[in-house]
Formats: sequence, C-alpha cells, structure tokens
Amino acid sequence: MPSAFTGPLLARPLSALQVRWLAETVRRQEEAHGTLEDSAALAAALAAPAEFEARVLARAEVLGAREGWRDAILRSSMHVRLLLALAALLALVIGYAAAAGVLGDASRPVNVVWALGGLLGVHLLSLLLWVMGLMLAGAGLGAAAGGGLPGRVGASVLAALDRSPAAAALPTALAGLLAPGRSLRWGLGAINHGLWALALIGASAGALLLFATRRYGFLWETTILPADAFVGVGAALGHLPAALGFPVPDAATVAASGMAGAALDEAGRRAWAGWLLGCLLVYGLIPRLLLAALCALLWWRACAGLRLDLAQPGYAVLQARLLPDSVRLGVSDPAPPLSPRSCGQRGQGGGSGGVALALELGTDLFWPPAFLPAPGDDTDGRLDSREQRGAWLARLRAQTPRRLLIAVDARQTPDRGSLGLIAELAALAGETRVWALRPAGAADRLAQWQAGLDPYGIDLLGDERAARAWLETA
Repeated sequence: MPSAFTGPLLARPLSALQVRWLAETVRRQEEAHGTLEDSAALAAALAAPAEFEARVLARAEVLGAREGWRDAILRSSMHVRLLLALAALLALVIGYAAAAGVLGDASRPVNVVWALGGLLGVHLLSLLLWVMGLMLAGAGLGAAAGGGLPGRVGASVLAALDRSPAAAALPTALAGLLAPGRSLRWGLGAINHGLWALALIGASAGALLLFATRRYGFLWETTILPADAFVGVGAALGHLPAALGFPVPDAATVAASGMAGAALDEAGRRAWAGWLLGCLLVYGLIPRLLLAALCALLWWRACAGLRLDLAQPGYAVLQARLLPDSVRLGVSDPAPPLSPRSCGQRGQGGGSGGVALALELGTDLFWPPAFLPAPGDDTDGRLDSREQRGAWLARLRAQTPRRLLIAVDARQTPDRGSLGLIAELAALAGETRVWALRPAGAADRLAQWQAGLDPYGIDLLGDERAARAWLETA
C-alpha cells in the first residue's frame, strides 16, 4: 500500500529516461496482449509536436497513467533511491569496521603487510574483475560480460523492490531499453565504484581516528624473504603518498621494523601510519572516486542520448495513426448532441444532465431500458465496436455530462480493456456509476467488477431502481 508521502511524489513529471521506460513498457504489453483502448491517448498524442517519437511518448504517458505503470515507475525510482541511501550508510559502517578489525586495539603491533592487504585486498580484486569484464565486453565475449548480466541484476533488484501487478512488466522493459547501448553497465558501474569509495572513506576515517587515539607499533615478518625485499616494496608503494605529502618510513625504519624486539620511536610510528593512510588514499579511494565520476558521466551521456528503437514492430504499427498523411485543421462539423440516451435538462456550463451507455452487453439483455427517453437519431448508446467507442468519446469531450451511467454485463469478467475504457469515459463526466445488468437468477461477478472499479473510485449499482434514481437526479 502506498505510504502517506507517495501521493505528492507520484504527481511529479517523468524524466527523459522514465518516459521512454514507460513507452517501452507499453510497447511490450501491447505486443504480448494486443493494442490497448487508446482513444484519449491518441488525441493527446496528435496534440504533441509532429515528430514520431514525441507522439509515441505522449500516447504512452496517457496509457501508462491509466494502467498504473507510470505510478509504478515513480515508486520504483523512489525505492531505488532509498535503497542506495541505505547502501551508502552501510558501506561507511563496513569500511570503519574493516579498519578497526585490521588495526586492532593497539595491544599488539600492527603487521603492515596484513594491514595493507586487509584494507585494500578485496578492493583491488574487485577492481581487477571489473576491468576484465569491460575488456571481455569490448571483445564481445559472453552475455555475462556484456549487457546481459547487468540487465538481469537490475531487473532482479526492481522486481524485489515492487511486487505490485503494475510493476511486474517494468524490469524487462528497462533492461531492453538500456541494453543496446550498454547504458545500464555505466549506471551500475557508478553505483559500484561509488559504494566502494564510501567504504574506503569509512576505512580511512576509522584508521585516522584510531591512529589519533591509540598508540600503535608496526612491524613486518617473513621467513624466506630477505629484508631488502620489504625495503624496496615499502619505498615503491610509498612513492606516490610521499608526493602528496604523507610521511613514509625510510629504508632504515623499514629495516628496523623487521627486527625482533625492535622498538620504533615516535617518528617511525608516524611514518608507518602515514604510509598506511597514504596507500589507502592513493591506491584505493582516489581510483574509485575517479571511476565513479567517469561512469556517472557516461551514464548521464547515455541517458541524454537515449532514443526509442522505433523500428520495433510495436512502434511501427503506430506510425500511420500518429503521423497521418493528412490532418483536418479546424472544425468543419460540430460534434453531434448527446440526445440519443441523455436524461434531464442541460446543466450549467453547457453540459448535459445525464447520459447512459451500454458496454458490450449480451444479446439477451435488453437495451435501452424503458426509463430512458426514445433516441433522437440512429444511435442507442451501445459501445460494442471501436468506432462506437471513438464516436462517444468525441461526443463526451464536446459536451460533458454531469452524470454518466455505464451498463455492463455482470456475468462477464472485467478485463483491463473494459476497465480502461470505463476510466476514460469517467474522466469526461462529472460523476460516473456502473450498472451491472444480468438476467434474473443468472450468476454474476459483482465482487470482481467492484474490485476492478475501486482503483478508479467508481461505485457499482446492482439494480434498475438505484440506476434510474441516480441518473434522474442529474
């Protein structure tokens, strides 16, 4: 169930990535389950700039808002931000805990080899694996090294964050949208390097705090290596930290740290502490920060240049409808009045009092009911075909009723198309009720109809007396 602060969030506009994500979701759903009822969406699309992608996006926004995908995308984005904030906090804590665990409580000298390996070993291994993954992806070797694995990781995370029915189609749509340009790789790379940078910041802060509040000794130990090996390694690793101003131990201090029972003076301890902090910064934190910034820049550029693949069949079939060869300019004929099934007097502002329509009633159900006036033309208010639905949507846009009564067959199971059309019609009327018709004694699905109408705030009427009374009060 959405939280109390979800409402204002869901009213926010979509970003360029999110609106294309929504369009890709609509395309995949229509390719799998057939074209959605889109009369209102088509009208909104034709009002957009005369560019194919812009109209595809405009149509998708209307359909996505109606079907719940738009809200699901915004919820998923909010959940991802919260998850990243928690991951960032956890990375800082883990980094601090790693430093505390490696350095200990100062009751024993710190083995500089184990300390450096403990603070940087896993970081360097993961960095090597990431670089190898990029190289394999560049060579086109394997789906796991290319866009497949990041796409599956992102899809799994999104699926775990939001299990609502509307969100079920989102992960595969996002992975399919980002896969061609490997955009998702850079986004996940920015997250990966950013979290590692935070962990290394936590480790650096922890080490600095412990060095400032405890008195540590430092040593190195070996059985088979000569002392000169450690002197050379210490000097090599300390070269860059020294260039940045960190104190590092000289050859004599390194050699003395390997002697059993040797005690270092204050300058030696400060030199080893500076060496450890400098190595942590130069070989850990700085590379991660640079890689996080690079991946974030590549992700931003990829999102800025993201475009729909309009050659996909689901988009190609829309071209004739969204970019018609000729467009009628102006109004040559006014919309016909709502007289065929309207009741009551015309209200304030030019809207009719009440209108009654029938949506796909069974042939054994009589329509129109006796309490409605005789039709004024050859229409009877039935919505059985695409043409009838389009005509009545146009009429309601031109002449808004105060009350709209929509009759449905209570024996049928409400599907997404019927509920979507009811929602479109309801948006064009002041108040709307649905009247469930069925022959006497026949089984009904009233509970399913009411459950389907609840998200739209539409009540269900179960008998003719209630329907007539409600409509005539208009």
